[in-house]
Amino acid sequence: MKILLYSYVFYPSIGGVETITATLAENIQRLGHHCIVVTEAMLYGHQELEVDYEIYRKPTLRKRLSLAHQCDLVHSNGASVAMFPFAQLANKPFIWTHNGYQVACVDGLGWFDGEPAPMTPRESLLFHLKKRGLIHFCKEAIKLSIRRYVADQVDLNIAATHWVAKRQPLKNQVVAYTPYPLAKLRAARQDISKKYDFIYVGRLVSEKGVDTLLQAFQRLMMEPEYRHTTLAVIGEGERKQELETIADRLKLQDKVFFLGAKRGQDLIRVIEQATIGIVPSIWEEPMGGVSLELMAAGKVVITSSRGGHSECVGDAGLKFENGNYNQLCNSMKILVSDHDCFIELCNNIRNQISMFDEFELTQRYAEIYKQCIESHT
Repeated sequence: MKILLYSYVFYPSIGGVETITATLAENIQRLGHHCIVVTEAMLYGHQELEVDYEIYRKPTLRKRLSLAHQCDLVHSNGASVAMFPFAQLANKPFIWTHNGYQVACVDGLGWFDGEPAPMTPRESLLFHLKKRGLIHFCKEAIKLSIRRYVADQVDLNIAATHWVAKRQPLKNQVVAYTPYPLAKLRAARQDISKKYDFIYVGRLVSEKGVDTLLQAFQRLMMEPEYRHTTLAVIGEGERKQELETIADRLKLQDKVFFLGAKRGQDLIRVIEQATIGIVPSIWEEPMGGVSLELMAAGKVVITSSRGGHSECVGDAGLKFENGNYNQLCNSMKILVSDHDCFIELCNNIRNQISMFDEFELTQRYAEIYKQCIESHT
């Protein structure tokens, strides 16, 4: 099979959609198929990836149509449906993986300007009308209508998690987990001496809930038996300075370490030095990539209960209500003080993470491709 995989975002930018697009393309090639990646992302001085699959960056309209004709199927991974008309013109099957809520709401997140936003079309449009005015409302109403029309016309909608499928029920939809590159993290050493009791990895933005984590950690530190605990915060973002100020105000500066962004082996080395991963997202994250990475590295994870992270963690971690720092604090206490509970969760990690083998998940996608091609013709 020859697959055209479209992703609006891609390397050199860094994020979940970029990562799973590259992982899927690489493993499609490993399965003996041919993958072409089409993206709007430009290199801007970065070197092109040295990969087996072809990459086309901002191709012309004519080139897009030509590529669609050359392929057996067009697969859009993410929010954009820019390749849909070309698949239609070339009479090729088109499938759409939903890594967010772009068909349910204007912002695609259920989160806007530091606060939760409605996740149904009508309420979302009214919310943005009040927030941003009539002109923006009209533009977003048109775009949302187009996305909803396309979702109704595609050969298949794929929800990245069961959570996405529940929050965004669509016609002709299946659930297929998207592959993450977990092999390197599985190699993380467990015999490294621990420097941090807890670790957060992710962007420092409002929806990620790091302020909830700091409040929970401050409550933990109020009890004498937990005053020795430490927290590492890995990542960059618009709220970094504000979060550092919050940590200082809560008198946590000697126990909370903001280590900036880490990648590759540098990230693995820091994760190796931590015992427990925390993913405190306030918004309903569609997927659970960070939780999977932490579990692949052998870490028990505490995560918020609404969203894809909870689904991915399963019974290999603890859950708390999104934004509830008291519940998060209690979960932190349990894992620090209850050794039997901690060991039980550690033992559950292997079975849970086995559900997310990147090669097996790509094989599932290959089966979907084959079925769509056969049914389309």
